[in-house]
Amino acid sequence: MPSIHGRHDGRAAIVTVAIIDAAHYKTHKASLNQGPLKGVVPVKALFDTGATKTMITSRIVSRLGLRLVNKLDFASLTGVHRRNGYLFHVGFYQSPPANETEVSNIQVFREVINGGELPDGTTFDVMLGMDVITSGNLRINQDGTFVFRFGPKGTRPRHVTTVRDRGAIG
Repeated sequence: MPSIHGRHDGRAAIVTVAIIDAAHYKTHKASLNQGPLKGVVPVKALFDTGATKTMITSRIVSRLGLRLVNKLDFASLTGVHRRNGYLFHVGFYQSPPANETEVSNIQVFREVINGGELPDGTTFDVMLGMDVITSGNLRINQDGTFVFRFGPKGTRPRHVTTVRDRGAIG
């Protein structure tokens, strides 16, 4: 079962993810045989078990040129806020990439995320909500580590595509 390992500081579990524009997912897959995966941006993401939906910053929306698809309501301590909604995929790196063009060993969720837009100014660009977290098993350990495992134990998850060494998606 694929898994991602990382460290937390007792307050936040941060991981490097790739955000992929859902409108161009097939183009991204086709670009694998021609070098770096086009339109994929590695960014820092926060696991947020209190968030229902995954959100991305305005900076990522602009950088990927994501198209607005709807408006979503998000509840916070200060009330309900209407946010722009975008369609994208989330990919997890087995280990942090050496640079922005590295695409080997990414676990990409095939399920399209309809996520909202976060204002810039946070220390992360993606807030991973329960829409992503519940597709696997997140374990936060007392020793300052965490593990996120995809899918039920002992099975290859149907909702994850593996990208290895700029080869075919499998």
